[in-house]
Amino acid sequence: MKKALIILSILNLIYYFLAGTLDNTEGMFFIALGTTSLLMILSIISLIFDENGTDRRTLSFIAIGINLIPLFVIGSMFVFL
Repeated sequence: MKKALIILSILNLIYYFLAGTLDNTEGMFFIALGTTSLLMILSIISLIFDENGTDRRTLSFIAIGINLIPLFVIGSMFVFL
């Protein structure tokens, strides 16, 4: 489950950067904001309901870190506009 969450997060990160660089006029890269938020919430939920120990907890932290990258980039776009 957590490995699938990391794979989805990486694919979402790739989609975000591709959509952001290819389509600057329409703002379609904001679709990744909702997907990133959903994956971030799922990562936090998987961290809360962890029962297997610290080795699985690091996978949740990796997924949270991957999902923070697009959120920080979108936030910086609003700050530096």
